[in-house]
Amino acid sequence: MDRATPAQPLPITVAGWIPLTLNTCTPSTATLYRHYLELFAQRHGDDDLASIRATHISDFATWTQTIAQRRRSSIDGRSAKEHAIAAVRKLFTVAMQNDIIIGNPAAVITKPRRHPTRRVPLTSEQLNDVFDAAADHETVLLRFLLETACRREGLLNLTPKSVHPTRQTVILDEKHTQHREQPVSAAIIDALADSSCPLYTWTRRRLDALWVRLGRELDWFATLGVTTHWFRHTTITRVEHRTGSYTLAAAFAGHHLPGSTGTYINITVADVCWAFEQAGYGDHPLARQSRRQR
Repeated sequence: MDRATPAQPLPITVAGWIPLTLNTCTPSTATLYRHYLELFAQRHGDDDLASIRATHISDFATWTQTIAQRRRSSIDGRSAKEHAIAAVRKLFTVAMQNDIIIGNPAAVITKPRRHPTRRVPLTSEQLNDVFDAAADHETVLLRFLLETACRREGLLNLTPKSVHPTRQTVILDEKHTQHREQPVSAAIIDALADSSCPLYTWTRRRLDALWVRLGRELDWFATLGVTTHWFRHTTITRVEHRTGSYTLAAAFAGHHLPGSTGTYINITVADVCWAFEQAGYGDHPLARQSRRQR
């Protein structure tokens, strides 16, 4: 009779808990947290979790802010400090859930307040400049980002199974496995019908490289620091302006309305398709089912 292999004991050090923590995160969050947890391990990797105090975490977060301030892309390192605290807080939360420690020293560290967003909707002239500077296969990407207002995850998780040709929609798989059905134009549906469509092949690295290249060709693009989220910002703002409805803009973005009032407001996919038409992205067959048409 074979003996059962004894279970491996859980680690008790900071470094030992990093891979276990990252395994509990979504891919995008794991990518973000990995950097900060590896920095934390440079200071406390061999230390027992139970020996870490709030002052250690506070000093570490301030250090990451100082490092970030040396980068040209950072205003004052505030985002780096916020992410550092969030990453370490997650590590201790996971360890608590496994009964390794009884308290989370990072929970008492206050995250810095975020700066008001510097993003503004891209103008028609700016969008024309971007499309002119992009290669043909890149214009399909830009069009998809504008039509869907998707997060980066929504693009990267796109597969042929995400496409619903008869409804002229795609299913976006985004934040924390949140799924939403989003209208697209007939031209995008035709492009996605080909399994070799370039929209299925984008990666984080290729996206970052695209924004860097466009920044070299367009001075204003680099000055603003335009990335994927700027196209989402542009479309959601356009939807709100063209429809005059905050609730439609929120639904188009895949946001939940806060408070008890939000539970009484039901925005359908047809309503989102109607907003799609109002934003100027073309006719959509499901828009006719919207109550907004009446």
